[in-house]
Amino acid sequence: MEKIAPSKGFKLKLAGMPDTSVIRLSRPATVGVSALDIPHIRPKLLVKEKQAVKTGTPLFHDKRDPDIRYVSPGTGTVKQIRFGPRRRLVEVVIALDGMDDFVEFDPVSPADLNSLSDPDLTDRLKQGGMWQTLRQLPSRDTADSRSTPPLIIVCLNGNDLFSPHPGRVLEDKIKPFEFGLAILQRFSDRVIVAARKSSMDRLEPVRHRITHQVADIYPAWDPGAILYHIKTKAEENQAWYIHVEGLIRMARFLETGRYPVETMVTVTKGHDKKPHMITRLGAPVRLLAGNFSPESVITTGQLNGRKVDPDTHLGFFETTLNILPDAPDDEMFGFLRPGLNKPTVSKTFLSCLVNKEVQLDGTLHGEERACINCGYCETICPVDLMPSFIMKALHGDDIEEALQLGLLDCCRCGLCSFTCPSKIELTQILSLGMDTHHKDKQG
Repeated sequence: MEKIAPSKGFKLKLAGMPDTSVIRLSRPATVGVSALDIPHIRPKLLVKEKQAVKTGTPLFHDKRDPDIRYVSPGTGTVKQIRFGPRRRLVEVVIALDGMDDFVEFDPVSPADLNSLSDPDLTDRLKQGGMWQTLRQLPSRDTADSRSTPPLIIVCLNGNDLFSPHPGRVLEDKIKPFEFGLAILQRFSDRVIVAARKSSMDRLEPVRHRITHQVADIYPAWDPGAILYHIKTKAEENQAWYIHVEGLIRMARFLETGRYPVETMVTVTKGHDKKPHMITRLGAPVRLLAGNFSPESVITTGQLNGRKVDPDTHLGFFETTLNILPDAPDDEMFGFLRPGLNKPTVSKTFLSCLVNKEVQLDGTLHGEERACINCGYCETICPVDLMPSFIMKALHGDDIEEALQLGLLDCCRCGLCSFTCPSKIELTQILSLGMDTHHKDKQG
């Protein structure tokens, strides 16, 4: 087992670590398939409101590859199709019936896997709504089925600090996990399994499968950060990756011929110790979040998640909700106060001297100012970028210089924005540059 220990990243303690106990939530009245967390997709609707659907019925597909389908995680009636600005699809909401009626596919046992040809395996995963769990770096788009990946990274830990513990996700799922790895080996000879050091205590049953142990420094377990530290040639920049939840769902789909509908999520709320929750894919945010202040901000990541409307449903790739306090009153001469409870990277506050959990909130604590070349973004970047210089290249429409400065290595972790004393949304700027470059390449 190789060890990856980057020296840069986020090392502060945050309040809200979820309890590792598990509860099962009751069946929700509605489920939704959100399109907001799916990068680069061009969705085309396949259903209408009031239409009856089964579990596994395609709701929309990706226009770039109509075989890649996003399917219903429940049986019922299409209650609402929500659109955002410019008619962008937000989500398809299903009002659930009492019982599930599945779209049936021919099951494939682990012993029968080798009898499937590669095109048949790919088509089956696309038709069943499973292919998109495989994603491709550096754009994080859906994996290109026409290419052969140089390696596939299996991430046992999610993209958030408080994502579900992989030990809990894998509990009683060792066989699907092993089957999932066998499926990935059909696409690449090199499959890497990475886990956080602090997760290893509950991963003994799969320890022999873990090839890389990463340090507990956010975002060392992100697939982009892992690839940055292990790659030896340029071709590896096109690696695929998959999170463990998607890998298990893929294996269960093939083995049963039915779309798996359960997922595990965590909710982070102040200093509360909330348990892990088993619920249905696309469960309502309000059901998961429980009671919260109307001034709260709900995100899917403490440092790099999207802001979530509480009246919507959990996204396709999302397993974490963070409820953060918003808009506290401005503090007069706040920068002069000791700040024992304030997170700080620049050591402005005394909290840097005590080993104490701190609470993030949803405000900037200041307004955007001009970049002063302080270099804090560079000292925290886990992939050794100089975000402020890349930002200036992008602002000057010099994409070639931005690429030479390593733009495509950015893992969108959010740390440069978090640490910037000038309150510049560096992550947003770099992400937009990467997405624009990817769109231009697609033509």
